[in-house]
Amino acid sequence: MQISALFLSVASLVALSSGITQAQPDSSTVNTKTATKTAEKGWLRTHASFTGGQITLPFKIREDCDRHTFRLTTDVTLGGYVGCTMHLNEGRCSVTVPATAGLTFINVGNNTTTVDRSTDAEVIPGLTWSTGLVIQLEQYSLGLMIGKDYASEIGNEWEYHGKLWWSFGIGFVFLQ
Repeated sequence: MQISALFLSVASLVALSSGITQAQPDSSTVNTKTATKTAEKGWLRTHASFTGGQITLPFKIREDCDRHTFRLTTDVTLGGYVGCTMHLNEGRCSVTVPATAGLTFINVGNNTTTVDRSTDAEVIPGLTWSTGLVIQLEQYSLGLMIGKDYASEIGNEWEYHGKLWWSFGIGFVFLQ
């Protein structure tokens, strides 16, 4: 999904910068530095695009500082992303670097907060941001994301408030 309307000013800058032309050689020397920069900008302009869409992260892996281990949490995130996609290998492979923001549903209980909760477990809304790398190989996609969650109601009482997490995903496109 192209979202060029949101990045009109960025696209205009790319279009303006692509007007750099190769220096004409004189009889004695060739300016190879200018020729290399022109070739790189031409490749980047034809193989990169701004993309966007929705993203779902069904779980997160968080560091458990007390035990010096990792904890898998089922804090689901729903949100959107914008990013830059580089199309490689004649369009059969692409790499996307997304920036995401969304709503997360945080599972909290007595073992993850500093105050005694009235119930054993509760779901609290929060906000999250993340970034990462998504590699798409024809019909398969592999992603690795890192980010931070911020709990709305309990804030700093939650053990993982504002702390880094990571997640990964594997996808398959059924219909193209």
